[in-house]
Amino acid sequence: MCRFLDRVTVKGKKSAVSVFKIYDAETEQSIELKQETAAEFKKCLEFYFEQNFTEAQKLFSKICETNSQDKLAAIYCQRSLKNGMYGVP
Repeated sequence: MCRFLDRVTVKGKKSAVSVFKIYDAETEQSIELKQETAAEFKKCLEFYFEQNFTEAQKLFSKICETNSQDKLAAIYCQRSLKNGMYGVP
């Protein structure tokens, strides 16, 4: 089981690469919560990368309410809020 983290430009490469996190070694509860919110998380990322930060922030916040231990959703929630207020760096 894996989850998209971000796209990064690696030294020596010209184009960004996708980075994923393998989470099948986490606790059963953590895995269940991530799978329960997987479709929402994917939709949130679509909003985020379309620069629809208001909708992304709302949905990431909802995921954080369901799974308060989801650090990645919390990071994207903060990024969405910041990018919505100040623009994309």
